Amino acid sequence: MKKGQLRQLVLSLGVGIAVFLVLALGLRWNFLFSAALGVGIYLGLWFLLTPRADPITLYFAQRPDGGEMQALMEEAERDLKAIRSAAGRITDVRTHEDALALTETGDRLYCYLREHPEKIPSANRFLTYYLDTVGRILGQYVKFQDAGLGTSEVREFQRKVRAILPKLKTGFEEQLSQLMASERFDAEADMKVMESLLNTEGFQWEANQNGSV
Repeated sequence: MKKGQLRQLVLSLGVGIAVFLVLALGLRWNFLFSAALGVGIYLGLWFLLTPRADPITLYFAQRPDGGEMQALMEEAERDLKAIRSAAGRITDVRTHEDALALTETGDRLYCYLREHPEKIPSANRFLTYYLDTVGRILGQYVKFQDAGLGTSEVREFQRKVRAILPKLKTGFEEQLSQLMASERFDAEADMKVMESLLNTEGFQWEANQNGSV
């Protein structure tokens, strides 16, 4: 039994027994009623303290490739932490802000995938390549910065990093937009139906008004 389950058992059983003892021995309530109430409280606490399964974990468990998908998301989370850490250490104000903006966009994309795990395969390149590469680039940028290197090669590398960060942010936003495309199409379809209904109702209202004149 895991430690969490053991604590859950001890707490639930302890409270159930305490309630039984207080009622049966302290208050002199009916023995069977006190026992039934104690058992009921034990079972209730057990279910209340049972951790709820994460929906994304349940989704992975139902798929033959769920283990691979879960590994991708875990790796992506580590990459995002590395990107966030590197962005926070950049001293150049503009580069720092651009790196943080990129991180925020990456976080939004990651959170969307957690809420819609069925779209993880569509973001495979984002998860397996872009996040890892951005993390390594920003990590190298910080290493050069902390080392105080000012050679022409290092300055050129830093210039390229500054130039590419806004482009990467745009790329992340386009990836998120593509993932949400089906939802946008559904919303647009709903708006067209609503517009059609409103036009129909407006036409009927005008016809009724004209008939009453």
